[in-house]
Amino acid sequence: MLDTTLATEFIPGTNVRGEVAGANWSFLLPQLDLGQVVCFGAPAPATLVTLSRRAADVAVICANVRQLQQINEVCLRHHLSNIRLFDANGIDKSAFEEQSVDLALVAPLPGLSRGRTLAAELRRLLKPTGLVYAELGGPIARVRAGAAVRALAALFRAPQIFWLTPLRGEMHTAVSSRDRSTIEYFLRHDLHSSSADLRALKRAAQSLRQRRSPDPRASAAAPRPSADAAATPSGAAQVAASGGPAPRKAMGGLIDRVQRALYGAERLLSRPGPLSRLTQRYGVLAGPTTLGALEQPPLYLRSIARAAGVDLDRYRWGLSARGEYSSRKVLFFLFEPDRDVPAYVVKMTRDPTLNPRLENECRALTLLHERGVGDRETLPQVAFFGHHSDLAIVGETVVDGRPFEQQTGASADCPYAHAAIDWLIDLGAATADARDATPFQIADGLRSLFRRFTEIYRLSPEHHDFLSRQLTAIGQSRTPIPLVFQHGDPGTWNVMVTPRGRVAFLDWEAAETAGMPLWDLFYLMRAYGVLASRRAGTRNMLQGFAEQYLHDTPIGALLVEATTRYCTRIGLPADLVEPLFYTCWMHRALKEATRLAPAELDRGHYVNLLRLCIDQRTTSALQRIFTAQGAR
Repeated sequence: MLDTTLATEFIPGTNVRGEVAGANWSFLLPQLDLGQVVCFGAPAPATLVTLSRRAADVAVICANVRQLQQINEVCLRHHLSNIRLFDANGIDKSAFEEQSVDLALVAPLPGLSRGRTLAAELRRLLKPTGLVYAELGGPIARVRAGAAVRALAALFRAPQIFWLTPLRGEMHTAVSSRDRSTIEYFLRHDLHSSSADLRALKRAAQSLRQRRSPDPRASAAAPRPSADAAATPSGAAQVAASGGPAPRKAMGGLIDRVQRALYGAERLLSRPGPLSRLTQRYGVLAGPTTLGALEQPPLYLRSIARAAGVDLDRYRWGLSARGEYSSRKVLFFLFEPDRDVPAYVVKMTRDPTLNPRLENECRALTLLHERGVGDRETLPQVAFFGHHSDLAIVGETVVDGRPFEQQTGASADCPYAHAAIDWLIDLGAATADARDATPFQIADGLRSLFRRFTEIYRLSPEHHDFLSRQLTAIGQSRTPIPLVFQHGDPGTWNVMVTPRGRVAFLDWEAAETAGMPLWDLFYLMRAYGVLASRRAGTRNMLQGFAEQYLHDTPIGALLVEATTRYCTRIGLPADLVEPLFYTCWMHRALKEATRLAPAELDRGHYVNLLRLCIDQRTTSALQRIFTAQGAR
């Protein structure tokens, strides 16, 4: 039971925001295993780290002594032993043999048009299969660098030019600038990244509020004000003057409105046309190889697909490598020549240490298909799988639809919410098996998680003893406990609504073939309740959870009804609902620990949700969940 979870090391700070691999442009190359790389100019630190891992040798040629010193500090900090630094003002050409370089990274590209020496050096250094990559960074750069592009074209035939987003920083999305149909698809489905991203401002404001509130559970557990109190002008003025909910919600709403306006303007400028050619950022990939080979999906993808009988040679494609966490996957969207909807989406890891997650998704989807769970409309199907440069790659059929969060009304009577609940209940009923493990074995596995949980988080003696009693209750169950096939991460962001109104669950990386019952349902409903409260203006997730589930609400009643049906369908004893509820949040807190720096652990959302629910366990709203009428 819980094979994936129990095999995971939950180490705080190993997947924190911002520490993501660089050089996303490298996924555009025909292959990722490189021999000799030469950088003309100073690459970003994250780019240098990635190139060091993929190449046998990396040479950096730079005329700025200060930048060379900074690069040397990066090498020392990250223990990069295969980086060589050269001062461009005194470099000896004999340092590099003719036709010895696999990849040349040129920054900035406009310098190529002014330096005939560099152009000649590129021709001398590159192997017959070598490539040059450069970017036209920022507005109007395309005009300034026109001569540089022409110089590359003269050197290496017609270069491949990619439309990139955002306008600065690490590249997140790339599509051939000539492929207007795929660019439109990326814009229509929000697969590009905005250059004016105000999320950092929102996070800073939220962090400031958290520092002012020493206990994040205090406001979440507070009772709702009465209608009379809310209508009293003096009371509202006092709340506003104290920096309470009114100004906080107003500030969050203002930031969201400004972000939407900027996002809309950028989408307009990004649409193919004369204006976009002046304002957008572009990447240029060139080399002695033919243009046709560069227009096709990268060779390493085509090779893996071909081994599974899938020919991608004529497919159009676009790259999406967004995300602020190293666990976020790189995505390729592959289109048949005359289709505007992708046939496949390819997922690949950024770091070999994350391969088990993607390999687990491949196994889970394959097993679900063999068991007859779901269909092509509601469940991705594995088309091909393999590894390149020690990175896992899986190609899946695309589930057509719109994101659940864009379609739902975030209310208790939303048909899409009911469809998502029904999908998880049906999954549990179709895969429930009480023979996989005894109650004692299940409790023993959960105790392993509990021990790790107490090593990471600080618990009060009361909370520690309470959780220990929940595990004892599971182990002493006189009725066999059915384990189920568990999605593992069924948040509302991983749900799609198909054109026919059905729901589909994506991203099965955390799947468990013998997982815990009810955990998927609880997690989905937590996300749904928080979404509903956010639509009403509550930005704090813990407060949003409290609003929906610590008070009598229609969404809370929906959870009670869904829990009752779930227990009845799989034959789960009703007295296990409460311990499964609390162990669910313990498990989520363990997973969240990897995204938190050690100093921020006590402010984690799930550990505080767990603390809050233990403190408020006698409320009538929670008691109704725990007394759901299941199997007896």
